[in-house]
Amino acid sequence: MFRHSAILVFFLALSPFSLAQTCQCIDRGDIKARIAEAQAAIQAYSEEMQKMSEQMMRTQSPLQYTPERREKLQGRVQNAINKVAAGRIQTFPTMGDNPGGTDNLCNVTINAHPSATACMRESVKRHEEHHRQECLKTRSAGKIATSIRTGKDRFERDDMPLTQYAVEELGGYQAEVNFLNQEQARLAKACQPPKREVIDFTAQRRSSNPPQQKPADPVKEGADQVRKLLRF
Repeated sequence: MFRHSAILVFFLALSPFSLAQTCQCIDRGDIKARIAEAQAAIQAYSEEMQKMSEQMMRTQSPLQYTPERREKLQGRVQNAINKVAAGRIQTFPTMGDNPGGTDNLCNVTINAHPSATACMRESVKRHEEHHRQECLKTRSAGKIATSIRTGKDRFERDDMPLTQYAVEELGGYQAEVNFLNQEQARLAKACQPPKREVIDFTAQRRSSNPPQQKPADPVKEGADQVRKLLRF
């Protein structure tokens, strides 16, 4: 029984939850910068969705997703991110234009440059995992076959509104913010410099140099000797 418990503890220690601390003290600057970028994207998508709602109310017609509308939307959101990131080193250097993606089979790709940190890789993975979970909700053999036959992505294939695409993207960035906020709070405690030991030099000097005894009183010593001689 003890052996089985020990084995269980060993495997729990190797679980993804125990190995999830991929962010280190050196990543704190990137974490702060990436949170700002993700929040800028969330704000931009929120504003775009408000505009979409106003347009649909004005025209009394749905605003369907198309690849062209997606690219224009992404461009406006990227501009908002670039404004926040201006003048800073790129938090997630990539091998292409897109840091990551999720295809119609719900497979995730992370296009990280070798110089990208494990912390930022994990952040983008959280973003794409959100897309993957949403993709799995609509995946079926028939729909995959339709995508292969027509070349359409899942949003166009399923005739989704553009707002649905925006909502999913917003959720991906929110997943990043949630992860990075947790890591930021953890590192704020873990990366505190050690407290300096306060040394009381005055006390040390006192212990190494004890106070000298007062010099003997010659009058008192003479009187004591006389008493001894006279035995009184």
